[in-house]
Amino acid sequence: MADKEKCEQPARHKAHMCKLKKDGRMDEYERHGEKPIVYCNKCKVQANDPLVVCNPRSIKPAR
Repeated sequence: MADKEKCEQPARHKAHMCKLKKDGRMDEYERHGEKPIVYCNKCKVQANDPLVVCNPRSIKPAR
């Protein structure tokens, strides 16, 4: 399995945005994406906390 396909925090996966969306917990999902600072290298969703995505990467600031 490639690194981008792995969840770096499997114990926290229930709180990750991909799981929130799959479970229909859209209020939480949308709240975590309001002011994104990271994105998930697996599913590309943007989040305001690296703990809520499987494979967090920093969003590069606009120039």
